[in-house]
Amino acid sequence: MLLKNERGFTLVEMLLSVSIWFMLCVTLLPQLMLIITERRNTDIYNIGTQLLSEELQKEYNGDSSVMNIVKDGVSYNFQKSFNGELQKWELCVNWEDKLSKTYERCGYINGGE
Repeated sequence: MLLKNERGFTLVEMLLSVSIWFMLCVTLLPQLMLIITERRNTDIYNIGTQLLSEELQKEYNGDSSVMNIVKDGVSYNFQKSFNGELQKWELCVNWEDKLSKTYERCGYINGGE
């Protein structure tokens, strides 16, 4: 006849379940952190594109442009130069994401100085 264990989990069962949870956490947490970082980088990229669009609209309307914007801890630097090949003003924004990659987006203005 089998004896019933009425006392709950044994030490071996508890160690086994804790080790399984630990292995799951060790394999899944780095991937989760990578996904969170990539999602944040996508947000930073979208903010940079939006700021460029807003500054291009301001330049088109003749307003003066801002050369440096800090938003959510990221510095967006604007540069305006004349592109002689296209005969247009070029407005570019540069920034660095959470993985230290540098990005640049540019737009063109027909009018201007």
